[in-house]
Amino acid sequence: MIASWDMFLVTTFGRTIMGVLAALMLGFVGYLFWSVSFPPLSGLTFQTFTVVNTMAAVVTFGTSIAWFKLEAEWKTRIVSLVLIAIGAFIGGWFGYDYGFDKGVAEIVKEYGHIPGGQLRVPTTDGIRWSLISGALAANALALGHHIWRLFRYNDPYDY
Repeated sequence: MIASWDMFLVTTFGRTIMGVLAALMLGFVGYLFWSVSFPPLSGLTFQTFTVVNTMAAVVTFGTSIAWFKLEAEWKTRIVSLVLIAIGAFIGGWFGYDYGFDKGVAEIVKEYGHIPGGQLRVPTTDGIRWSLISGALAANALALGHHIWRLFRYNDPYDY
C-alpha cells in the first residue's frame, strides 16, 4: 500500500511539473509565432485575440500531453481535455486582462502618458500574465480532476 501512494505522489508531482513546463515552453513558442507573423500594425483587437488564443491552445496541448492517461477510458480523456482547455483559455484571458492593466500603468508611469495616444499592441506584462495564468489554471484543473478520480473511485493505482 505504501508503494502505491509513493507512486501516486511521484506521478502527480511529476505530471504537474511537466505540465507546467510544457505549457510554458509551448505557449512561449505560440507567442513568438504570432509576434513574428503579424506585425503590430494589425491592430490591438486582432493581434490580441490571435496571440492569447494561440497561446491558450498550445498550453492546452502541452498540458494534455503531460496529463494524458493511455489506459483511461475515452470519456475520461475527453473530460480531462475539456477541463484543461477551459483552464487554459479562461486563465489566459483573465491573466491578459490583469497584466495588460499593469503594463499600461507601467508605461504611463515611465512616460507620463501613452506614446501615440493609444496602445496598438498587447503589452509585455499582459502576454506574460496570460501565459503564466493559463498554464497554472490548466494544470490546476487537470490536477483537480486527477485527484477527484482517485478519491471518487478509491483507487490509488489510477495514475
